[in-house]
Amino acid sequence: MIFFFKIFFPKIKIIYISHSIESEIREKYSNKLIYFLTKILEKLVFQLSDLSTSVSSRERNKIKELYKAKTIFLPNGIHLNKIQKQKKIKANFIIYTGSYLYKPNKDAIDYLNNFIMPELRKKIPNLKLVLTGGGFDQKFPWVINKGIVSKNELYNLLQSSKCLCVPLKFGSGTRIKIIEALCLGVIVISSKKGIEGIKLKASNPPFIVDNKKKLINEILNIIKNNKKLKYKSSILKKHYLKSYSMKNIIKRFINENKI
Repeated sequence: MIFFFKIFFPKIKIIYISHSIESEIREKYSNKLIYFLTKILEKLVFQLSDLSTSVSSRERNKIKELYKAKTIFLPNGIHLNKIQKQKKIKANFIIYTGSYLYKPNKDAIDYLNNFIMPELRKKIPNLKLVLTGGGFDQKFPWVINKGIVSKNELYNLLQSSKCLCVPLKFGSGTRIKIIEALCLGVIVISSKKGIEGIKLKASNPPFIVDNKKKLINEILNIIKNNKKLKYKSSILKKHYLKSYSMKNIIKRFINENKI
């Protein structure tokens, strides 16, 4: 597509808005042929585009190192529509959002089901894990599998949950799921990798944990002190809404780059 526009419509300005470094994902989860092909094509896209963006300083530095290409910072953002309240799930639950068909999500969901939920249920027998995003077809007594849901239902589920738990071990870019939750005033507990690239206003919440035992203990603490921590999260959401509103991000981007 870039070659086509460069040849036949040379006056058109091409802006490549990158969400992540695709070759990193292919290197970990695909075969070598797919990895090398992705790396070659991604390099061409960065070098041939008139303007390329990256979602964090980490991606910006890595792209420069890999492809000798300069990028402009354009963070991920969201647009929150007015939320129509729905009936709450009558359950005590934590939530994970994201398609099980995407390997980093699969690893995180498997980790929750195989190592975290069994231990949590020993302390809180009625605790559930709500999953959204589709692709999951396994049966666990604690899983409420909602599949693919509308944005309105997703936001209601997030606000009804005790917390969003994101124990990602691998990823690239910044996670929209976490940005959405922070902007909604939802308590977030994440691995360092999961919350990477997001400029945090405060800590605890959001909680950043990589150790299994500490993760279990922090979730128990979040559930025990849920009202207090939700109140703190609701105050912090004003900062994240201002920082990650797509409307504000695009306005700044256009003004700063004179597009």
